[in-house]
Amino acid sequence: MSTIERAISYLNKNADDWEIFSAKGHSRSATLERGRIKNILEGVESVYSVRVIVKGRVGFASSNSPDGLIKLCENAIKISKISEEMLNAFPEGGMSRVEGIYDKRVDEVDSRWIKEAVEKMVNVFPENVNPAQGMVDTGKRTVKLINSSGTELESRGTVCTALIEAVIEDSSGFEMIQSRMLDVDFEAAGKKASELALRSLKAEKIGKVECDVVLSPVAASQLFFFTLYPAFSAENIAKGRSLLAGKIGESFGEFNLVDDGTLKGGFVTSPFDDEGSPTKKTVVFEEGVFRNPITDYRFSRVLNIDLTGNGFREEATSYPRTLPSNVIIDFSYKSGSVEDDAFVVNSFIGAHTSNPISGDFSLECQNSFLNGKPVKSAMLYGNIYDLLKKIEVIGKDVRQVDNTVTPSIRFSNLVVSGQ
Repeated sequence: MSTIERAISYLNKNADDWEIFSAKGHSRSATLERGRIKNILEGVESVYSVRVIVKGRVGFASSNSPDGLIKLCENAIKISKISEEMLNAFPEGGMSRVEGIYDKRVDEVDSRWIKEAVEKMVNVFPENVNPAQGMVDTGKRTVKLINSSGTELESRGTVCTALIEAVIEDSSGFEMIQSRMLDVDFEAAGKKASELALRSLKAEKIGKVECDVVLSPVAASQLFFFTLYPAFSAENIAKGRSLLAGKIGESFGEFNLVDDGTLKGGFVTSPFDDEGSPTKKTVVFEEGVFRNPITDYRFSRVLNIDLTGNGFREEATSYPRTLPSNVIIDFSYKSGSVEDDAFVVNSFIGAHTSNPISGDFSLECQNSFLNGKPVKSAMLYGNIYDLLKKIEVIGKDVRQVDNTVTPSIRFSNLVVSGQ
């Protein structure tokens, strides 16, 4: 009898319902420091998590050792006896059809390939620009889930990431490119970072100005992730931590926002979420009107709404909770030129300090430009719900940054303060 079979036998005897989640990964990566490759590493991940329901109470435990799986089951059952979380079953799972998330060529990646990828990023730097730090990482991951509701699922995925920071004098530029396929343009990453560092040279301070503000896809992703996305979580709505509670059908501007766990090649695409529910495409905002929250299994029951397949684990060892998958922000009817006569922000520092309940933010702008001239340091203040009503035009530079698919966005009449 295998370890999994023994664990299932134990759980069938000691728990009313149960779930076993496992994630196994393999990665190769290289880190760059001061223009030189610091190391080339190979990593292996193996994680197991168990959830149980005993008399309606949920227990959870996780470990990175398959040999301790029975002990893990015992711990989860012990925790259930003092748990305040209630659930009557785990979902009857399923799989959605997805494409573009696995590249078999990742299996062939070796140390030489990783080294050459880093060199491609660095070799395009001009002589006066220095590669301060960077990384190239490739990985594959297999996820398995089995539960007492009859669910038994497996999926696998790959990812390739390039990160690079360029420095010249007191100026710097950063670029990150990700793909589920082995098709990352490493030279483009190096060029973008070095060009941004050069453009930011001789930055000057500004005072307080009222102007149109353009957020790059990176900056927009950072802002939305910490201010807007928590608001359409069913968990936060149920717990009174969202301004969207009770506001389905109300308008918040002119934009479309879709959460799509089935997006072809999406960084968060998977046939099922981390509870075994099939992923799907959920319209959250339609022409600015709030239509649907996203939810995991538990809060779909609490709010009596359709399950959206958004029960994800922030880490393989974490408890699943309501989290967004690939968020697609669309303003196609406002497409046009965005950067003329505006304050352009490439990224933010401190986006995580935003208030996810009120939507208020106070962020330091990085690699920013006013009417094409570099700005030394500036702050952007505001509220995400006010901001959404000031969308003027969007660019044609659509890209996915982390879990957000967006173009550059131009907002009208915002206040920027120099430091």
